Amino acid sequence: VILVIAVAGLLFAVQTGQSSLGPIGVALGVWVVGGALIDLWSRGGSGGVQSQLRRILRLPRADWGKTIAHAGLGITILAIAGLTAWEREDIRTMVPGDQVEIGGWTVVFDGVEEYRGPNYIAQQGHMTVLRAGREVATVHPEKRIYPVAGMPTTEAGIMNGVWQDVYVVLGDAQVDGGYAVRTYVKPLANWIWGGSILMAIGGLISLTDRRLRVAAGAAGRKTKAVPAE
Repeated sequence: VILVIAVAGLLFAVQTGQSSLGPIGVALGVWVVGGALIDLWSRGGSGGVQSQLRRILRLPRADWGKTIAHAGLGITILAIAGLTAWEREDIRTMVPGDQVEIGGWTVVFDGVEEYRGPNYIAQQGHMTVLRAGREVATVHPEKRIYPVAGMPTTEAGIMNGVWQDVYVVLGDAQVDGGYAVRTYVKPLANWIWGGSILMAIGGLISLTDRRLRVAAGAAGRKTKAVPAE
């Protein structure tokens, strides 16, 4: 199996010129999730689907927690591999009216305006995000300067999506009147958080299993019963 995966990854890298980490990581994540679900289903025993479902629903919480945690691990592996392999980045100088094509998205630079915050002065960019010529969102990256501390900071404009996130960062003004703009497309970024949350939920569900509390209490009583030497 390992040899087959290695050969498949090598062929993918040779044919596409891209890293094989993405498809291998996605396959590994799907395998972990599928294995967790198959293991849960096998615990339902044999018989009809309805009888298996009833037995699965009566399984201890520790079994459910283990399945959810493993599924979360698989999703996290899948998301990290996809983000690492298929992230796109573009850095360029843009003036109002310019646009950039990246990862199937079009980001149009509409302009910059200045405003004063509670304790900072900001330059706020206005960017329109398009997909297939249709406006999807408007993001507002900022470059802030705190006069007291004399420290500049940047606030990315983020368009969150189920499959991909688009990040836009506004940089310094240029001598030609444009601005340095960095644009990123990050696939499956939110899935990393989702998988981590699932792992935490699975752990909490397992801890609520009464069998674990009873076993822990019994172990504590046995420890106290052992006389000191």
